[in-house]
Amino acid sequence: MTVSKYDNNSKLFILACLFLIFDYGRVQDILSIGFLRPTMVIIFILSVLLITSGKLQYVLTRQVLLIGVFIVLLGLHIPFAHNNYLAFATTRNMLLIFPFILAVVISVSSFARLKKLVMLFIFLMVYVSIYSFFHSGLGPGNYFADENDLSLYINTWLPFPYFLFFVEKETKKKFFYLGSVIVGVLAVVISFSRGGFVGLICMMVVAWAVSSYKIKSAILVIVIGLLIFEFGGDKYLQEMSTVKEIHSGTAQERILSWKAAWAMFLDHPLGVGGNNFQVLFPRYQPPELKRGMYGRVAHSLWFTLLAELGIPGIIVYLSLLCLNIKDILQIRCLEVPSDANKYLSALSFGFLASFAGFFVSGSFLSVLYYPHYWYLTAIVVAGKRVALQLE
Repeated sequence: MTVSKYDNNSKLFILACLFLIFDYGRVQDILSIGFLRPTMVIIFILSVLLITSGKLQYVLTRQVLLIGVFIVLLGLHIPFAHNNYLAFATTRNMLLIFPFILAVVISVSSFARLKKLVMLFIFLMVYVSIYSFFHSGLGPGNYFADENDLSLYINTWLPFPYFLFFVEKETKKKFFYLGSVIVGVLAVVISFSRGGFVGLICMMVVAWAVSSYKIKSAILVIVIGLLIFEFGGDKYLQEMSTVKEIHSGTAQERILSWKAAWAMFLDHPLGVGGNNFQVLFPRYQPPELKRGMYGRVAHSLWFTLLAELGIPGIIVYLSLLCLNIKDILQIRCLEVPSDANKYLSALSFGFLASFAGFFVSGSFLSVLYYPHYWYLTAIVVAGKRVALQLE
């Protein structure tokens, strides 16, 4: 059946893309229109369209339901948290990205739209990377205000142009994908983030391991390595070599924070509530750290999850990860037309390497509530749906 160019699905897709541009590109900060609260306005309109779309049945996937359970779990902690406002704000922020996730799952209903959305994510990664070149390794605020956060973001989205480069036939797009990889790697190098460096290396290892193009992939990995050596220089390599020094500096402080998180979990196996680790940290901080370190975060996605959402949170989060991996592997096994097959196969490889980049980098950062993984989950769900339609 032919649909109008401006049917409900199209509006959802356009608004979802627009939200992403404001959320990741931070256009409102550059144009000084933040006072208009564009992301909030778009989310409100998305919510209205979702409620009136009559298509909410399409979002009743296990992943979407688990994200909903995760948000409910955060909400249940609000009245019991030591700092109720922080628990509330964390729940609210997660709830605000939920309409975008639902919009992606509903509106990305064709192969063409899936490709457009992935291309937009890559464009934004390139933009943020180039922005960091001129701002001392920092991105345009929000999730990229810290060089470590910037590197994690790039490591999360870098695998997609990496794998699409191998399957793309159009010369211009092929060069764009290659350029995206180079720009992303250089941004990680310029950031001087040790966690980002470790995440990049692990992501590249996984990318090579899962790739069907072992020789070509190995050549590209070597080129990336040469870029790191050439542009990073001796100073960069010397700084990265300190990553193995775990008994001093920030590495030791992270380990001590993890010990505090473990002790907090043992006392509160159901969790202390969203962003409440920093509130209770002074009670659990090891004696090696200076006293009264209120506001210190766990510096690890996993230990944040352990302390703040406890056993229920661990079950929900790991269940979501297992479902995502299962769907990714299923996408690779479906029999779809040859061109779509190559693209979807590259996308599935990209997901696996992306998870490696995100979770390795995130093991040293408190990024549990950052949107990257939740957005990836929406694309996994949409990608599987599109692949099933093509089969």
